[in-house]
Amino acid sequence: MQDRSEIQRLIIALSGEAALALCDLDMQTGAMTLREKVALPGVEGSCGGMPLVANNAGDCIYAAWRGAEKRLFGFTFDQASGRLEPLSNTPLPASICYVALTAKDRRIVTASMGDSTVAVSPVDDNGQPGDPLSIQDAPFAHCLVEAPNGLFYAPSLKGGFVQVYELTDDQNALRPVARWDAPEDSGPRDIRFTRDGRTAYLLSEFVGTITRLDVLDDGGLHARETMPLLPEGQKAWAAESHLGADEQVLYASERNTSQIFSIALNDGQMNVIQVVAAPDCPRAFALDGAGRVLIALGESSGEVRSYHVGHDGTLTAAGSLRVGDGPSWVLPFGLAAVSVGPA
Repeated sequence: MQDRSEIQRLIIALSGEAALALCDLDMQTGAMTLREKVALPGVEGSCGGMPLVANNAGDCIYAAWRGAEKRLFGFTFDQASGRLEPLSNTPLPASICYVALTAKDRRIVTASMGDSTVAVSPVDDNGQPGDPLSIQDAPFAHCLVEAPNGLFYAPSLKGGFVQVYELTDDQNALRPVARWDAPEDSGPRDIRFTRDGRTAYLLSEFVGTITRLDVLDDGGLHARETMPLLPEGQKAWAAESHLGADEQVLYASERNTSQIFSIALNDGQMNVIQVVAAPDCPRAFALDGAGRVLIALGESSGEVRSYHVGHDGTLTAAGSLRVGDGPSWVLPFGLAAVSVGPA
Protein backbone atom coordinates (compact mmCIF):
# COMPACT_ATOMS: atom_id res chain seq x y z
CA MET A 1 0.00 0.00 0.00
CA GLN A 2 1.26 3.47 -0.87
CA ASP A 3 2.33 5.84 1.92
CA ARG A 4 -0.56 8.30 2.35
CA SER A 5 1.92 11.11 2.94
CA GLU A 6 2.70 10.90 -0.79
CA ILE A 7 -0.92 11.57 -1.74
CA GLN A 8 -2.11 15.15 -2.10
CA ARG A 9 -5.80 15.98 -2.00
CA LEU A 10 -6.92 18.46 -4.66
CA ILE A 11 -10.13 20.48 -4.61
CA ILE A 12 -10.86 22.00 -8.00
CA ALA A 13 -13.62 24.51 -8.75
CA LEU A 14 -15.62 23.54 -11.83
CA SER A 15 -17.33 26.78 -12.82
CA GLY A 16 -18.86 25.12 -15.88
CA GLU A 17 -20.67 22.51 -13.76
CA ALA A 18 -21.49 24.31 -10.48
CA ALA A 19 -19.45 21.68 -8.66
CA LEU A 20 -16.23 20.95 -6.80
CA ALA A 21 -14.03 18.09 -7.99
CA LEU A 22 -12.11 16.08 -5.39
CA CYS A 23 -8.98 14.47 -6.79
CA ASP A 24 -5.96 12.56 -5.50
CA LEU A 25 -2.47 13.45 -6.73
CA ASP A 26 0.35 10.91 -6.49
CA MET A 27 3.36 13.06 -5.60
CA GLN A 28 5.83 10.46 -6.88
CA THR A 29 4.37 9.92 -10.35
CA GLY A 30 2.20 13.02 -10.84
CA ALA A 31 -0.79 10.81 -11.70
CA MET A 32 -4.20 12.16 -10.69
CA THR A 33 -7.47 10.39 -9.94
CA LEU A 34 -10.94 11.93 -9.80
CA ARG A 35 -12.58 10.74 -6.57
CA GLU A 36 -15.95 12.49 -6.82
CA LYS A 37 -17.77 15.68 -7.74
CA VAL A 38 -19.75 17.60 -5.14
CA ALA A 39 -22.52 19.78 -6.56
CA LEU A 40 -23.10 23.23 -5.12
CA PRO A 41 -26.53 22.98 -3.45
CA GLY A 42 -29.36 24.91 -5.04
CA VAL A 43 -27.55 26.35 -8.07
CA GLU A 44 -26.96 25.14 -11.60
CA GLY A 45 -25.48 26.24 -14.90
CA SER A 46 -22.10 27.90 -15.24
CA CYS A 47 -20.28 31.08 -14.29
CA GLY A 48 -17.10 32.93 -15.21
CA GLY A 49 -14.69 31.43 -12.70
CA MET A 50 -15.27 30.27 -9.12
CA PRO A 51 -12.77 31.47 -6.48
CA LEU A 52 -11.90 29.15 -3.59
CA VAL A 53 -10.19 29.63 -0.24
CA ALA A 54 -9.37 27.38 2.72
CA ASN A 55 -8.89 28.32 6.36
CA ASN A 56 -5.53 27.88 8.09
CA ALA A 57 -6.40 24.42 9.40
CA GLY A 58 -7.57 23.29 5.97
CA ASP A 59 -10.85 21.95 7.34
CA CYS A 60 -13.16 24.68 6.00
CA ILE A 61 -13.46 25.49 2.29
CA TYR A 62 -15.33 28.44 0.79
CA ALA A 63 -16.46 28.75 -2.84
CA ALA A 64 -17.79 31.98 -4.38
CA TRP A 65 -20.43 31.15 -7.00
CA ARG A 66 -20.78 33.92 -9.61
CA GLY A 67 -23.85 32.69 -11.48
CA ALA A 68 -27.30 34.28 -11.57
CA GLU A 69 -27.74 33.63 -7.83
CA LYS A 70 -24.50 34.78 -6.24
CA ARG A 71 -23.65 32.69 -3.16
CA LEU A 72 -20.74 31.92 -0.85
CA PHE A 73 -20.78 28.19 -0.09
CA GLY A 74 -18.94 26.80 2.91
CA PHE A 75 -17.88 23.16 3.32
CA THR A 76 -16.12 21.20 6.01
CA PHE A 77 -13.26 19.10 4.66
CA ASP A 78 -11.82 15.93 6.16
CA GLN A 79 -8.37 15.68 4.60
CA ALA A 80 -7.83 12.08 5.72
CA SER A 81 -10.97 10.74 4.03
CA GLY A 82 -11.19 13.44 1.36
CA ARG A 83 -14.84 14.15 2.19
CA LEU A 84 -16.60 17.49 1.75
CA GLU A 85 -19.77 18.24 3.73
CA PRO A 86 -21.97 21.36 3.35
CA LEU A 87 -21.46 23.95 6.09
CA SER A 88 -23.06 27.22 4.98
CA ASN A 89 -24.79 29.03 2.14
CA THR A 90 -24.62 32.83 2.28
CA PRO A 91 -25.75 35.47 -0.25
CA LEU A 92 -22.99 37.50 -1.88
CA PRO A 93 -23.38 41.23 -2.59
CA ALA A 94 -21.71 41.04 -6.01
CA SER A 95 -19.99 38.81 -8.56
CA ILE A 96 -16.84 37.90 -6.65
CA CYS A 97 -13.59 37.27 -8.54
CA TYR A 98 -11.47 36.79 -5.38
CA VAL A 99 -12.15 35.56 -1.87
CA ALA A 100 -9.69 35.32 1.03
CA LEU A 101 -9.60 34.82 4.77
CA THR A 102 -7.67 37.17 7.02
CA ALA A 103 -4.66 35.78 8.88
CA LYS A 104 -6.69 34.66 11.92
CA ASP A 105 -9.66 33.31 9.90
CA ARG A 106 -12.13 35.73 11.54
CA ARG A 107 -12.95 37.80 8.45
CA ILE A 108 -13.62 36.97 4.82
CA VAL A 109 -12.56 39.65 2.35
CA THR A 110 -13.77 39.70 -1.24
CA ALA A 111 -13.09 41.65 -4.42
CA SER A 112 -15.48 42.22 -7.32
CA MET A 113 -14.03 43.58 -10.54
CA GLY A 114 -17.39 43.79 -12.32
CA ASP A 115 -19.10 45.63 -9.47
CA SER A 116 -15.94 47.57 -8.46
CA THR A 117 -16.26 46.77 -4.76
CA VAL A 118 -14.41 45.15 -1.88
CA ALA A 119 -16.22 43.74 1.15
CA VAL A 120 -15.52 42.41 4.64
CA SER A 121 -17.66 39.68 6.26
CA PRO A 122 -17.43 38.03 9.70
CA VAL A 123 -16.69 34.34 10.35
CA ASP A 124 -17.95 32.75 13.58
CA ASP A 125 -16.26 30.10 15.74
CA ASN A 126 -17.83 27.32 13.65
CA GLY A 127 -16.56 28.73 10.36
CA GLN A 128 -19.95 30.13 9.35
CA PRO A 129 -19.67 33.42 7.41
CA GLY A 130 -22.16 36.20 8.05
CA ASP A 131 -23.55 39.02 5.94
CA PRO A 132 -21.03 41.69 4.89
CA LEU A 133 -20.07 44.20 7.56
CA SER A 134 -19.00 46.68 4.89
CA ILE A 135 -19.08 47.06 1.12
CA GLN A 136 -16.84 49.76 -0.35
CA ASP A 137 -16.13 51.20 -3.78
CA ALA A 138 -12.93 49.77 -5.29
CA PRO A 139 -12.67 50.39 -9.05
CA PHE A 140 -12.08 47.14 -10.97
CA ALA A 141 -10.51 45.37 -7.97
CA HIS A 142 -9.33 41.98 -9.22
CA CYS A 143 -7.95 40.52 -6.00
CA LEU A 144 -7.41 41.51 -2.37
CA VAL A 145 -4.24 40.01 -0.91
CA GLU A 146 -3.11 40.29 2.71
CA ALA A 147 0.65 40.87 2.85
CA PRO A 148 2.97 39.91 5.74
CA ASN A 149 2.76 43.53 6.99
CA GLY A 150 -0.98 43.03 7.65
CA LEU A 151 -2.06 45.40 4.87
CA PHE A 152 -4.28 44.43 1.94
CA TYR A 153 -3.33 45.03 -1.69
CA ALA A 154 -5.95 45.28 -4.46
CA PRO A 155 -4.75 45.49 -8.08
CA SER A 156 -7.23 47.44 -10.21
CA LEU A 157 -7.30 45.60 -13.53
CA LYS A 158 -8.85 48.36 -15.64
CA GLY A 159 -8.02 51.25 -13.32
CA GLY A 160 -4.28 50.78 -13.63
CA PHE A 161 -3.20 50.95 -9.98
CA VAL A 162 -2.73 48.95 -6.80
CA GLN A 163 -4.76 50.22 -3.84
CA VAL A 164 -3.39 49.51 -0.36
CA TYR A 165 -5.79 49.10 2.59
CA GLU A 166 -5.65 48.48 6.30
CA LEU A 167 -8.41 46.96 8.39
CA THR A 168 -10.16 49.39 10.70
CA ASP A 169 -9.66 48.86 14.44
CA ASP A 170 -12.90 46.85 14.69
CA GLN A 171 -11.86 44.85 11.57
CA ASN A 172 -15.22 45.60 9.98
CA ALA A 173 -14.03 47.68 7.02
CA LEU A 174 -11.01 48.54 4.90
CA ARG A 175 -9.33 51.95 5.02
CA PRO A 176 -7.18 53.18 2.07
CA VAL A 177 -3.63 54.04 3.15
CA ALA A 178 -1.57 54.13 -0.06
CA ARG A 179 -1.75 53.71 -3.82
CA TRP A 180 0.73 52.76 -6.51
CA ASP A 181 -0.01 53.74 -10.11
CA ALA A 182 0.88 51.18 -12.77
CA PRO A 183 1.77 52.01 -16.37
CA GLU A 184 -1.28 53.04 -18.38
CA ASP A 185 -3.37 50.19 -19.85
CA SER A 186 -1.10 47.52 -18.34
CA GLY A 187 -3.87 45.71 -16.43
CA PRO A 188 -2.48 44.92 -12.95
CA ARG A 189 -4.16 41.63 -12.03
CA ASP A 190 -2.27 39.46 -9.53
CA ILE A 191 0.21 40.24 -6.74
CA ARG A 192 2.46 37.97 -4.63
CA PHE A 193 4.65 38.74 -1.62
CA THR A 194 7.82 37.18 -0.28
CA ARG A 195 7.56 35.72 3.21
CA ASP A 196 9.56 38.57 4.73
CA GLY A 197 7.14 41.05 3.15
CA ARG A 198 9.86 43.21 1.63
CA THR A 199 9.22 42.38 -2.02
CA ALA A 200 6.11 41.99 -4.17
CA TYR A 201 5.68 40.66 -7.69
CA LEU A 202 2.86 42.11 -9.79
CA LEU A 203 1.52 40.35 -12.88
CA SER A 204 -0.13 42.64 -15.45
CA GLU A 205 -2.68 40.95 -17.70
CA PHE A 206 -2.91 43.24 -20.73
CA VAL A 207 0.82 43.65 -21.39
CA GLY A 208 2.03 40.33 -19.97
CA THR A 209 4.67 41.67 -17.60
CA ILE A 210 6.05 40.88 -14.15
CA THR A 211 7.07 43.87 -12.01
CA ARG A 212 9.29 43.49 -8.97
CA LEU A 213 8.26 46.01 -6.28
CA ASP A 214 9.87 47.05 -3.02
CA VAL A 215 7.37 47.20 -0.15
CA LEU A 216 8.04 50.39 1.77
CA ASP A 217 7.82 50.83 5.53
CA ASP A 218 4.48 52.65 5.20
CA GLY A 219 3.06 49.89 2.99
CA GLY A 220 3.53 51.76 -0.25
CA LEU A 221 5.15 50.20 -3.31
CA HIS A 222 8.18 51.19 -5.40
CA ALA A 223 8.84 49.59 -8.78
CA ARG A 224 12.35 48.17 -9.17
CA GLU A 225 12.20 46.10 -12.36
CA THR A 226 9.71 45.03 -15.05
CA MET A 227 10.11 42.06 -17.37
CA PRO A 228 7.89 41.00 -20.32
CA LEU A 229 6.80 37.39 -20.70
CA LEU A 230 6.19 37.52 -24.46
CA PRO A 231 8.10 38.98 -27.41
CA GLU A 232 7.34 42.59 -28.28
CA GLY A 233 4.13 42.96 -30.28
CA GLN A 234 2.61 39.65 -29.19
CA LYS A 235 -0.79 40.08 -27.52
CA ALA A 236 -0.80 39.00 -23.89
CA TRP A 237 -3.49 37.56 -21.63
CA ALA A 238 -1.54 36.84 -18.47
CA ALA A 239 -3.43 35.17 -15.63
CA GLU A 240 -1.70 34.18 -12.40
CA SER A 241 1.63 33.89 -10.58
CA HIS A 242 3.08 31.97 -7.63
CA LEU A 243 6.41 31.95 -5.85
CA GLY A 244 8.29 28.68 -5.50
CA ALA A 245 8.94 27.28 -2.03
CA ASP A 246 12.47 28.74 -1.82
CA GLU A 247 11.33 32.04 -3.39
CA GLN A 248 14.12 31.81 -5.96
CA VAL A 249 11.69 31.20 -8.84
CA LEU A 250 8.38 32.83 -9.78
CA TYR A 251 5.90 30.99 -11.98
CA ALA A 252 3.43 32.80 -14.25
CA SER A 253 0.68 31.57 -16.58
CA GLU A 254 -0.29 33.12 -19.91
CA ARG A 255 -3.57 32.23 -21.60
CA ASN A 256 -3.12 33.34 -25.22
CA THR A 257 -0.12 31.03 -25.63
CA SER A 258 -1.22 28.48 -22.98
CA GLN A 259 2.20 28.49 -21.35
CA ILE A 260 3.74 28.59 -17.89
CA PHE A 261 6.91 30.62 -17.39
CA SER A 262 9.60 29.86 -14.81
CA ILE A 263 11.39 33.07 -13.83
CA ALA A 264 14.63 33.11 -11.85
CA LEU A 265 14.64 35.93 -9.30
CA ASN A 266 18.31 36.83 -9.31
CA ASP A 267 19.08 39.87 -7.20
CA GLY A 268 18.55 42.90 -9.41
CA GLN A 269 17.41 41.04 -12.53
CA MET A 270 14.60 38.62 -13.35
CA ASN A 271 15.25 36.05 -16.05
CA VAL A 272 13.00 33.50 -17.78
CA ILE A 273 14.71 30.12 -17.42
CA GLN A 274 11.99 27.92 -18.91
CA VAL A 275 8.67 28.02 -20.77
CA VAL A 276 6.46 24.91 -20.79
CA ALA A 277 3.19 24.07 -22.50
CA ALA A 278 0.14 24.23 -20.23
CA PRO A 279 -3.45 23.01 -20.57
CA ASP A 280 -5.55 25.19 -22.86
CA CYS A 281 -6.16 28.60 -21.23
CA PRO A 282 -4.33 28.17 -17.88
CA ARG A 283 -6.36 30.62 -15.85
CA ALA A 284 -5.29 29.15 -12.52
CA PHE A 285 -2.54 27.00 -11.05
CA ALA A 286 -1.02 26.25 -7.66
CA LEU A 287 1.97 24.64 -5.99
CA ASP A 288 1.70 22.05 -3.26
CA GLY A 289 2.78 23.26 0.17
CA ALA A 290 6.28 21.79 -0.14
CA GLY A 291 6.78 23.22 -3.63
CA ARG A 292 7.41 19.81 -5.20
CA VAL A 293 4.54 19.75 -7.70
CA LEU A 294 2.79 22.45 -9.73
CA ILE A 295 -0.85 21.84 -10.70
CA ALA A 296 -2.21 23.78 -13.69
CA LEU A 297 -5.82 24.03 -14.89
CA GLY A 298 -6.97 24.39 -18.48
CA GLU A 299 -10.16 26.42 -18.25
CA SER A 300 -11.06 25.80 -21.90
CA SER A 301 -9.99 22.16 -22.16
CA GLY A 302 -11.17 20.91 -18.77
CA GLU A 303 -7.73 19.37 -18.20
CA VAL A 304 -5.64 19.47 -15.04
CA ARG A 305 -1.93 18.84 -15.52
CA SER A 306 0.80 18.19 -12.97
CA TYR A 307 4.50 19.06 -13.20
CA HIS A 308 7.38 17.99 -10.99
CA VAL A 309 9.48 20.95 -9.79
CA GLY A 310 13.23 20.44 -10.14
CA HIS A 311 15.91 21.67 -7.76
CA ASP A 312 16.58 24.55 -10.17
CA GLY A 313 12.87 25.44 -10.34
CA THR A 314 12.27 24.06 -13.82
CA LEU A 315 9.15 22.00 -14.54
CA THR A 316 8.73 18.50 -15.95
CA ALA A 317 5.26 17.44 -17.13
CA ALA A 318 4.08 14.45 -15.09
CA GLY A 319 0.34 13.71 -15.18
CA SER A 320 -2.88 14.77 -16.87
CA LEU A 321 -6.59 14.33 -16.11
CA ARG A 322 -9.79 15.50 -17.79
CA VAL A 323 -11.52 16.77 -14.65
CA GLY A 324 -14.65 18.57 -15.89
CA ASP A 325 -15.99 21.79 -17.38
CA GLY A 326 -14.40 25.13 -16.58
CA PRO A 327 -11.75 24.32 -13.95
CA SER A 328 -10.89 27.73 -12.55
CA TRP A 329 -9.32 27.33 -9.07
CA VAL A 330 -7.34 24.64 -7.27
CA LEU A 331 -6.49 24.03 -3.61
CA PRO A 332 -3.89 21.33 -2.84
CA PHE A 333 -3.89 19.58 0.56
CA GLY A 334 -1.72 16.90 2.10
CA LEU A 335 -0.71 15.46 5.44
CA ALA A 336 2.52 17.46 5.28
CA ALA A 337 1.35 20.30 3.05
CA VAL A 338 -0.15 23.74 3.45
CA SER A 339 -3.08 24.75 1.26
CA VAL A 340 -2.23 27.18 -1.50
CA GLY A 341 -4.90 29.43 -3.10
CA PRO A 342 -4.29 31.21 -6.37
CA ALA A 343 -5.23 34.92 -7.26
